[in-house]
Amino acid sequence: MEKRTILAIILTFLVIILWGVIQSKFFPSAPIKEVKKEEIAPAEKVVEKEIDIKETKPKPQKEAKLPSKTKVVPKKEVSIETQNYWAIFTNEDARLKHFKLKKYEDRVEESPITIKLTQFVEDILGKKIEEPKKPEPLDLVNTGEKEGLPLGISFITALPSRNRVVPTSSDGNWEVEKEQLRLVNAGEKGEITFAKSLENGWRVLKRYRFSSDQYAIDLEVEVQNNSSKEIISQLELEWIGKIELAKLADEGNKDYGLKSVFFKNDKVETKDLGGTGSSGCTPGCTPGCESHKTKIEPFETSDKGDIRWYTFTGEYFTALLIPPPTEKNITLSVKGDEKNLLRASVITSPFSIPSNQAVKIPYRIYMGPKEEGQLKTLGVNAEKLVDFGWFTVVAKPLIWLLKLTNTVTKNFGIDIIILSILIKIIFLPLTQISFKSMKEMQKVQPEMARLKATYKNDKARLQQEMMLLYKRRKINPMSGCLPMAIQIPVFIALYNALQYTIEMRHAPFFLWIKDLAAKDPIYITPLIMGATMVIQQKMTPTAADPAQAKMFMLMPVMFTFLFLNFPSGLVLYWLINNVLSIAHQYYLNKK
Repeated sequence: MEKRTILAIILTFLVIILWGVIQSKFFPSAPIKEVKKEEIAPAEKVVEKEIDIKETKPKPQKEAKLPSKTKVVPKKEVSIETQNYWAIFTNEDARLKHFKLKKYEDRVEESPITIKLTQFVEDILGKKIEEPKKPEPLDLVNTGEKEGLPLGISFITALPSRNRVVPTSSDGNWEVEKEQLRLVNAGEKGEITFAKSLENGWRVLKRYRFSSDQYAIDLEVEVQNNSSKEIISQLELEWIGKIELAKLADEGNKDYGLKSVFFKNDKVETKDLGGTGSSGCTPGCTPGCESHKTKIEPFETSDKGDIRWYTFTGEYFTALLIPPPTEKNITLSVKGDEKNLLRASVITSPFSIPSNQAVKIPYRIYMGPKEEGQLKTLGVNAEKLVDFGWFTVVAKPLIWLLKLTNTVTKNFGIDIIILSILIKIIFLPLTQISFKSMKEMQKVQPEMARLKATYKNDKARLQQEMMLLYKRRKINPMSGCLPMAIQIPVFIALYNALQYTIEMRHAPFFLWIKDLAAKDPIYITPLIMGATMVIQQKMTPTAADPAQAKMFMLMPVMFTFLFLNFPSGLVLYWLINNVLSIAHQYYLNKK
């Protein structure tokens, strides 16, 4: 095989490895626009009906069930349980304190094989043997009360004062009707109401409405104007999150490298917020990547317009804020500080409340997996969060096929093996052509050697004579690369499927492989894969040039090293493909 063929093979797989870097560097998603915050129009220009606000007369009879503002309200925690999650709210600020998913854990429990082998190695190296961490339900709230909890509200009064009214615990705890809500049966719905009376004559109510079988939560903010003056204000809903860069090194905790994403004018806008090391590597993913960022760079961005939703999102989970459905002039503000805290504010356009009247402003919140079916039910194009990049057209059929076979096998590792076999069968004719071409290339090596000796000082003539030789023998020198080239889209698509498909997260195979989306913890499958590549090289016809033969033998070593930290499902796919190629080559050599 010619040097250019070898070069093509090496470059092809370097493209695979560097694809993520190339895509992020040269084809980045449209970043969040960093613009100066626009001044809100003066109050006299505001049209109250711009947002979906309902004016109501206060109903003191119904609200009388709640304690009065003169009564000291003790600190309480309100627990909600549904089929999908456990949620805890605090009445200090009527904010969300915990949101633990029942069906998803924060890490994979290590197999006994992995534990014993790790302890054996650490004992030899003289390292302190630590007990493996036990999996716990994944909590989508990763900040504490001192840092700030999500779903806080505040009000921005009209120009020119632009005062901020924040109903916090400094004014006393919020009143709450009940401290527990359990919705575990199909079709059950429930509501928790927090209320607070402010010194300026306002009374604010936050109603959270839950459904037993949904991740979405409805939030209605009601503002009652019990003063003698008209209220002109804007409502700000805040989400607070934290990028925990230190946890990125923990296998199975990929969601701590977050992105800021919002949907505006039918377009997804994305900004990476953390997770990349200082040297351009991802902690826990790249061999030798020891030094990495521990803090994000402080930033502040803003945008304004028809923003349908906003989220801090990871690879598998998301927390979506959905503004009022008729609001067309949302102001979005996102800040990040040196403590890795992220604050996103969704601010409505100005609204007015006459004296002794009230408004109700509806939001929706989605906290859960990035599963297309669930996101589609929100009706705001949230399913566009699930993005497989340029190879979506290949990834989606692969995912569909894996899910289809999984209904029978109940094991995604077996499904990947079935996928490997099917793809091998589909591309069998091309593989046949490739093997035939390599055999013919081997036969013409003596003639190639004579041509190189004859025209060693005339490169142009040598190339001309080589092409004539290929034409005379009906050989396509590039056909030997076909089996590898056709695997590129499938390889990248499967990689993205493992990284972004929620069903693949923590999907076990057998024995020590407990997560097909994570690397093999004891590197057995990459080593076996490397061994199959060596066998394949020994069986494949090669060029007579000793230098080229040595280069070919180095490729298994290079690929083994690169595959060490690839998802074990991807390594499994390549391993099965190699085994099938060996069997096929053995059959052809016997003929």
